[in-house]
Amino acid sequence: MSVITIKIIYDNCKHNATLQAGWGFSALIEAEDRKILFDTGNDLAAFLSNSEAMGIDCQTITDVIFSHKHRDHITGCEEILQKLRSGTPVYLPKGFPTAKIPGHLPVQTVEGFVQLGPNVFVSSLKGGFFLQEQSLVLQTEKGLVVVTGCAHPGIVEILKVAQQQLKAPIHFVLGGFHLFRSRRSFVDGVVTKFQSLGVQKVAPCHCSGPFAIGQFQKAYQDNFDEIGTGSIINIP
Repeated sequence: MSVITIKIIYDNCKHNATLQAGWGFSALIEAEDRKILFDTGNDLAAFLSNSEAMGIDCQTITDVIFSHKHRDHITGCEEILQKLRSGTPVYLPKGFPTAKIPGHLPVQTVEGFVQLGPNVFVSSLKGGFFLQEQSLVLQTEKGLVVVTGCAHPGIVEILKVAQQQLKAPIHFVLGGFHLFRSRRSFVDGVVTKFQSLGVQKVAPCHCSGPFAIGQFQKAYQDNFDEIGTGSIINIP
């Protein structure tokens, strides 16, 4: 797989001061000939404004993945998906309201660990209160790149499943780790587990929480990426 580019369209924090931020998450992942929209954030106007400012054309999107059905990840999805080319596949976790998906887009409900194409996978796991959530996993020469929405099933569990399925080291983990309400001792335990799993680089955002982001930064130092709305991450 050649260079992977991840563009953060929407997040709680701003990397680019001219863009709009808010509680939620959305990213565009460019890998070889694919442009994968991962979630749509929590504000339609902000998504449209940010994506235009970042030069993102909805007509070029090849795949859509929704991590889960909470509104901070799917607001405005009906209007955004209307802009996509007919036939663009949309991958949903079990229990997602399919009525939100326009009829010109084919829907696939993902259960378990599914390959979408060469080196591209979706992992769907059950979180609390029977919430199904899926993460994107890319296989590269450096190891696995994992993108999460909120990690309700547990960020460590998500990483363990990806590693077990693909028998590869984890190079980079980016997204919401859902640690903003966790006790400090629990957060420290998660950081330790990341290190024991051999995770090489991290970029926690959205629902990870300031304390957890700070602890990951201390532990990973140069291998920590501070990200927010407008960030563009290139993974060679």
